[in-house]
Amino acid sequence: MRRIKSIWLIVVIFFQKLWDQAYRLIAGIPTLKHSQITPNLFLGGQYNLRGLSKLKSIGITGIINMRIHSIYTEAQYEGFHYLHLPTADNTPPTLQDLLKGAAFAHQEISNGGKIYIHCRQGLGRGPSMAIAYLLKMGATYNDALALVKKVRTFINPRPAQVQRLKELEAWLKENDATVKNVTSKPL
Repeated sequence: MRRIKSIWLIVVIFFQKLWDQAYRLIAGIPTLKHSQITPNLFLGGQYNLRGLSKLKSIGITGIINMRIHSIYTEAQYEGFHYLHLPTADNTPPTLQDLLKGAAFAHQEISNGGKIYIHCRQGLGRGPSMAIAYLLKMGATYNDALALVKKVRTFINPRPAQVQRLKELEAWLKENDATVKNVTSKPL
């Protein structure tokens, strides 16, 4: 019986991924749509070129891409401020990349913009960067995680990602670097 449940789960996941791929081709957006974490911070999966117009329509001005590969060139992000921080799936971003991304998001939001952070599905790498931004703004790790999970309940940061975020929290506390330009401080 356990084996049948396991096989069934694999079949369901396969068809969910297949549906997501087809939906992305047709609609330009992932089936797991964006989540609004704060009024100016959005999180989700990668949109295709057609989907970028949907991001513009909700006022997104900056994009942080956490995927190793971008499906299009930086020039195709015309009209958006863009930051690509390549991070392998299921791995944590470097501490330097978390600081760089948090500073980028803070600057964009401080200038009246809205940020969209994405990885492939918005489950691990993207949420890690969203949490990093919230840590930079002064939240604790537990509060930042709870805020993101309240809106996007299915996020699943891996243990190494959680550990890296806790390292970032400690670094920010030690360097009193919340809501400051942390990119100029040595690691």
